[in-house]
Amino acid sequence: MRRPRRQSLRAAPWAALLLVALPLLAASGAAAQDTASLPFGGAETLRFTPPPGWTEVYRDAHPDRRVVHLVPAGQSRTDWQDMVTVQVLKTAAPPTLDALHARAQAQYEQACAAPHGGALQRGETNGLETGFWTLGCGHNTRSDHGETAFFKAVRGLEGIYLVQRIWRTAPFDPASGPGIDRGEQRAAIQLLAKAVVCVPDSHAHPCP
Repeated sequence: MRRPRRQSLRAAPWAALLLVALPLLAASGAAAQDTASLPFGGAETLRFTPPPGWTEVYRDAHPDRRVVHLVPAGQSRTDWQDMVTVQVLKTAAPPTLDALHARAQAQYEQACAAPHGGALQRGETNGLETGFWTLGCGHNTRSDHGETAFFKAVRGLEGIYLVQRIWRTAPFDPASGPGIDRGEQRAAIQLLAKAVVCVPDSHAHPCP
């Protein structure tokens, strides 16, 4: 069977609709960054509560980085339709939001026969530079499924924090979209909005 030809990433009408209809971030300028050192001694942290009933199926933890995958009941690490991933990288020089967005796009282009992407939205949450974007894949050539993801990235003073809500579906025509229920989309936006990077006892970046 001939492998589908990989196409360049481009915006799809449904991706733009998701971004316009469900804004996550308030417009603001980029937060000032002190990247010379870790100013809070590693105390900067991501506060995130998974959806009820979701469980951890994968964890890769190191002193300077952590990756966690979560899925709802009845799904597993290898057989899933819904997933949340949480990634934390502690570094004195956090990558820019533009770099993170470009890297995510490149990863989709490598694995996707029909990739589509939304523009990077910028804002500020809890005093820190924040970005939101969507990516869609009509046919992931590695999994043989369609895939859609919402991304929220926070560029802190001590690292970068990335949370994704991912749907795996049947392959779909990018022109018509993945057919994800609007209620699920809104729930995903609300979930990402509640992810907060904070510093205990800080007035500038208080923890909830």
